[in-house]
Amino acid sequence: MSSFLSSTANITHSSRLPKGTTRAQALSMLSDYEFFLSCDPHLDKFERIADPAGSLDSAPSVPDSVKSQLRRSSSSSPDPVPTPTCYRVTDIVHAIPAGIWDTNVVSTYEFTDIKDGLFVRIRSPLSIVMDTFWQIREVEGEDGLLELVEDVNIQCSRLLIGLVKSQCENGWAKIHAKMISRLEEEGKTGSG
Repeated sequence: MSSFLSSTANITHSSRLPKGTTRAQALSMLSDYEFFLSCDPHLDKFERIADPAGSLDSAPSVPDSVKSQLRRSSSSSPDPVPTPTCYRVTDIVHAIPAGIWDTNVVSTYEFTDIKDGLFVRIRSPLSIVMDTFWQIREVEGEDGLLELVEDVNIQCSRLLIGLVKSQCENGWAKIHAKMISRLEEEGKTGSG
């Protein structure tokens, strides 16, 4: 795709986490990939896949910009760069103009744990790629209060950028709400 035909968009959303939520609880929630996928308001089904390379333009790998942010094990020797954990995800998307996609959109999600959260690369039909950093950060000026920050970079055709951006804008609040609800429940039961 030439740069004349492609476009990018950046979106950031943030939500305060329930008071008393620990960084460990929030990171554990983000690393629960199946729970993460269940937060998608358009989700129809998903399955873990061992080797999605045959269905992608390139094999899944951790981008160089993410490698320095990897969440490492506590051992003294550095872990090798992991291969992302991959899922095939089917979403039902009704806002797509007829003929561009079916209403069932099958994408590949690549998950990589990072120090402050999770990096997710989503590869969808028509050369759509979304790179998202989900991070747990301290709220400035609020001692001990944490927030969930979602930074999305969308890369796709100029013809589709508005549609993809709209889907992100229309779904983020439901995704964050389900994550916050889980953390509230963990706070009540003392689990996590």
